[in-house]
Amino acid sequence: MTTRIGVVIPVYNHERFVGDAIRSVLAQTIDAVDLVVVDDGSKDGSVDAARAAIAGFPGRRVTLIEQENRGAHAAIMRGIEHLDTPILSILNSDDLYEFDRFERMLPALDAELAIAFSGITLIDDAGNTLPPDHAWSRWYAQALTAAETEPTIGFALLVHNFSVTSGNFVFTRALYDRLGGFNEQKFAHDWDFLIRSVAYAEPAFIPDRLMRYRVHDSNTTDAVRDQLQQDCRTALDRYAKQMTTPHLNMLAPSPRAWPRYWPRFIESRRPFFDPARTIRELDFIHRLPALDQRRAPSNPY
Repeated sequence: MTTRIGVVIPVYNHERFVGDAIRSVLAQTIDAVDLVVVDDGSKDGSVDAARAAIAGFPGRRVTLIEQENRGAHAAIMRGIEHLDTPILSILNSDDLYEFDRFERMLPALDAELAIAFSGITLIDDAGNTLPPDHAWSRWYAQALTAAETEPTIGFALLVHNFSVTSGNFVFTRALYDRLGGFNEQKFAHDWDFLIRSVAYAEPAFIPDRLMRYRVHDSNTTDAVRDQLQQDCRTALDRYAKQMTTPHLNMLAPSPRAWPRYWPRFIESRRPFFDPARTIRELDFIHRLPALDQRRAPSNPY
């Protein structure tokens, strides 16, 4: 029997795109998919577009929830509350899954605490693949190449975040419960969830491009950089505290586990933070008592 997967689509003012997102979930090559669509107070026709798309798949396990605007993290968590599946996934309402995504990714989620993500295709408003010389295409290609030089997938994610979006996460409910869900952050709740998960499970990366991420004006971060910086600071603080105690994933990035690679992680944060502050706050881990050696990583690098 195929393991059931629960998907949450948080929606806010994506009338143009939400129908395609819903269809990409309900047309998966496996049928064991439950879908919860949470409209987070949209002011356009998103709800009607969602209903129309759902109507094309009669008999499927779909729930549509409407709520006042509370933010993406709240919409995601409310959707997950309505699911009882052992595997969970999120899809932003302007993105799409490839139709064999779950069939290809399920084998990577056989542990109790597990998280996986795939390669992505970058598309524009109209659904066309971005050209190689587009700024996003160049960044993603560089991130994938740079990730090959990092010691682990978890380390590469913290340095480059080539998962790109929360819509690329597929994870076990046990991991979600262990983390206590998504934290209340407006712009970095996805990265916060991702880096906290690395303390418990080494992420699995499936290089095949199994989702399409839409690049358009409303999902760029230049206009909200101050809030994004604050969100990232908070996420880093949480991660640093996790690294002060024994953690399940002994490959998780930390100065003790990866003394030769840790400075690279520090460097990767410089675009967001004052360098002296970043180094001072993250480097305090070096001065803490040694972890329990029965659980400490033995990797020499």
